[in-house]
Amino acid sequence: MKKSKVIILSVITMLLLSIMPFTSTAATKNMVVHFIDVGQGDSIYIKTPAGENILIDAGNKAKGHQVVAYLKKQKVKTIDIMVATHPDADHIGGLDEVLDAFVVKNIYAPKVSHTTQAYRDFLNAVKREKRTIKTAKSGVKLPLKDTSVTAKFIAPVNTYTKSDLNNWSAVLHIKYNKNTFLFTGDAEDKSEKDMISKKVLSKVDVLKVSHHGAKGATSKEFLNIVKPKYAVISVGKGNRYNHPTSETLNRLNTAQTKVYRTDKQGTIKATSNGSTINFNVQSTTQPTSPAPKPVSYKLTATLDNKSPKQYSTINLTVKGLPNGTKYKAVFNYKSTKTPYNGTVGKKLPVKISRAAKGYTVKVDITSTYKGKTYKTQTSFTPK
Repeated sequence: MKKSKVIILSVITMLLLSIMPFTSTAATKNMVVHFIDVGQGDSIYIKTPAGENILIDAGNKAKGHQVVAYLKKQKVKTIDIMVATHPDADHIGGLDEVLDAFVVKNIYAPKVSHTTQAYRDFLNAVKREKRTIKTAKSGVKLPLKDTSVTAKFIAPVNTYTKSDLNNWSAVLHIKYNKNTFLFTGDAEDKSEKDMISKKVLSKVDVLKVSHHGAKGATSKEFLNIVKPKYAVISVGKGNRYNHPTSETLNRLNTAQTKVYRTDKQGTIKATSNGSTINFNVQSTTQPTSPAPKPVSYKLTATLDNKSPKQYSTINLTVKGLPNGTKYKAVFNYKSTKTPYNGTVGKKLPVKISRAAKGYTVKVDITSTYKGKTYKTQTSFTPK
């Protein structure tokens, strides 16, 4: 009996010893926030202690490949949450390339649209990936599995005019144990006043300064509430807007906030263990990776039967652009023209009815992808 008790105690001890190292490791895991240097724009990558990946914006169109390269260097395979703070091109311009390069599980954006090509490219990429955009607004929590991290949008609080895009910015508050971060997009004075009025602001450790340090944001009243220990300004070197402005820098100095800037220190990395935050700014400006060679697209079309009988059905297949891209096919019969809408990569069944025997029917296909129009042609002759 005593021998059995000894064996049982030994087994329990071994189990406890095997569990303890994992518990200890979990307790000391870090959350890392990368303020990626994308010049005059924003892009922030966050890795939670549990390994979940969050991306806020991706700079302008020309920086999309750089953001993709940076994420791949961090061994990112899947993006759990993507946030498009607002439709300005210097924030969402590179998101379509990110969507093309990675599996993205959740996409959040404020409920405001824009007419720019950058915004259309973003929406088209979302459609290609068969995703839907969830509304980013005050009170919405992000679906994180990591219970040590909470992430919640605190703005936009209200609705604004479509011309007031900056104040539509999705403002995200993230808390990891005792450490807090606030990411503000381009939120300006109106949004700040609304956040103050609704009492959704609180003291934070790290503030991503809004609108690249423009004077119309980061007000004294706003800083009096958030009281950041550290501030990061994502801004382009020698930009034509003179960001960050002296007014904003003076307000941050008065608030006794330590300021980091991507135009001076390059990509900035903040590492939190849940109680303290360390900044790594030893590296110089993130070297621009060589721009990828432009992808050469060529639209092609094939029919499964080039000599069909009258009243039969033929299948048109269009390739050469990313699957899911829409196209228009016009069948030029002898006496009429019949248009059809199809999807690249999917067969389009067409019933040819009483097409004239021996008459070659030309099929003109047109598709637009990322603002460029592609054309091709095929034909068939009924027998």
